[in-house]
Amino acid sequence: MNALNINSSKKIASFSFLLAIISSGVYANEPWSQDRQWLFGDWGGTRSHLEEQGYKFNLSWMNQTATLIDGGKTDSHPTRNADQLTLGANFDLNKIANWENTTAAFTITKRGGDNIANDIGMKGSPTEIYGRGTIWRLTQAWIKTGFIDNALQVKIGRMGMAEDFNSSQCEFQSLILCGGQIGKAQGDVWYNGPVSGWAANVKYTIAPEWTIGAGIYENNPENTEEKKNLNFNLSTNEAKGTLIPVEIAWKTTRVNQLSGEYKLGGFWSTEDYQAVDGSGKQQPKSGLWLNAQQQLTSKVDNSRQGLYTAINLTFNNDTTASISSTQQIALWYKGALNSRPMDQIGFGLGRYKFNDKVASNSDRDDEVDAELNYTYNYSPAVMIRPNIQYVYQPYGLKSIDNAWVAGVSVKLNF
Repeated sequence: MNALNINSSKKIASFSFLLAIISSGVYANEPWSQDRQWLFGDWGGTRSHLEEQGYKFNLSWMNQTATLIDGGKTDSHPTRNADQLTLGANFDLNKIANWENTTAAFTITKRGGDNIANDIGMKGSPTEIYGRGTIWRLTQAWIKTGFIDNALQVKIGRMGMAEDFNSSQCEFQSLILCGGQIGKAQGDVWYNGPVSGWAANVKYTIAPEWTIGAGIYENNPENTEEKKNLNFNLSTNEAKGTLIPVEIAWKTTRVNQLSGEYKLGGFWSTEDYQAVDGSGKQQPKSGLWLNAQQQLTSKVDNSRQGLYTAINLTFNNDTTASISSTQQIALWYKGALNSRPMDQIGFGLGRYKFNDKVASNSDRDDEVDAELNYTYNYSPAVMIRPNIQYVYQPYGLKSIDNAWVAGVSVKLNF
């Protein structure tokens, strides 16, 4: 057994031991009690007091482990871990400085680990937390303020694009089933967190249920590089124009009086890029998306429990994108067990459709990733999500065996 697998086994054993302790009930009403908001506690009441004054702090750690059970490019069964440490703070500047309708955020992140997708040979990844380098990054440094009774909101600073456009739920460990989808297909220009860039956006509530938004985002490849970001790259010297997203959102309770949100949007780049077919033609990068999330059922005694669904579709410019489109559909049920009201079970499917205009794609079709999971929310401070994943046609190639992957996500809020 190599050193990586030894370390992976130690981590899995540690998580199992943790689960055994917190499930035993020995520490009821103590640091491991099920109403514990943070593992480090309330700092003797100081933390709650600071939140009341407008200062909210976040220290969290996420680890995702995946084991290749069968298939992929290898006959072995490797286990890989990916993790992320997040340190952040949010500021309510109305409370702090009497700046009405104004908030700010500052977050840094550190990712680490390895990607089992390399062993499988797939486009997606069974560990969505992996990617963009194993370094510290400045992920958020922005301020947002409201005008016209807060109907018009303006945000400026450092941010990722999916914070405000093409955003979606993340209830899974598989990459394509988690968060904004445009970055999965056109990640060479659309940077989701933890990558950030200089940006500004505005959103305007034109009616109680309707909001429109637009933004301008620095398109700077330097922001993705590890060497530059070891010192938190703030330079715009290597920026290649900007990306301009627009989106209209509809929030409604018209389906069984349950909450839903539907978004239609698109983006384009101000710079031209080479065509993927090798013709030498140049066009801007662009794409469209449709996001829909809807609660379908609810329980009488708790309206937040019940069945939820999300559908996310993207359509990319075939001239400049190697992925023509992506589709994602997911279902999750909150409070499936009466004895575990905070837990949920989820199932999702995601598809990458490869662009047949790419010369190297002559034998490629599509890749479909599926996941079934159970989310064990022991407390607001401890989440454990075992899952099983299936990868059909990794990288769209019939020459790579379909793969089965066993995974587990652990998130701790300190």
